[in-house]
Amino acid sequence: MTRFFASFALATVAFALAPQALKAANPLCPLLNATKHGTYVVYGTGTIVGVGPAVAVGEITYDGHGNTLATFTLNVNGNVQTNTDVPGTYSINSDCTGTSLEAGAHYSFVVSPNGNTTTWMETDPGTVVSGTEVRLKPTDTEDAVLVSPRNREAVQVLLGSAASPQSLSIALPARENARSDRSLHVWLCHLDGHRMETT
Repeated sequence: MTRFFASFALATVAFALAPQALKAANPLCPLLNATKHGTYVVYGTGTIVGVGPAVAVGEITYDGHGNTLATFTLNVNGNVQTNTDVPGTYSINSDCTGTSLEAGAHYSFVVSPNGNTTTWMETDPGTVVSGTEVRLKPTDTEDAVLVSPRNREAVQVLLGSAASPQSLSIALPARENARSDRSLHVWLCHLDGHRMETT
């Protein structure tokens, strides 16, 4: 009987830990901070307790390494002000949750695995503020894809910065009866924190 209960207990523990092991083996955001990069439109609304309603809209740029720079217009209870080049920091976990700090304010957020959208909320006492971010464009240092006019099955992707470019060729399967002027689309991917992109 003791052996049965011991086996049952081990099976219960293994069953309980299985989702955690699966989650660790297949992270939603394996790129961590590099998940968010480029410029996003940011919008937030809510209430500052004891002051009044608040709303803000602007742009925020993520460098893919944990740093941000934001410009936004803020309206708090009818008082409007514009803030430019406000620095901040952020951290993204493998499950796509994250935290950020900007101008003394603390935020928690969830980002989509492709990094295109974020839902966030401020976590400081006395504030009830939340909002969204939607990516407008990638960072300026991310390079374009060159498609050979002679062979549209081959795509060359440039990585890194203009000062130290690296290239990688990707062979795409041929498509029968494909028109010569048809654009090729390659999904976003990352290598060692660098982003390869085509449009």
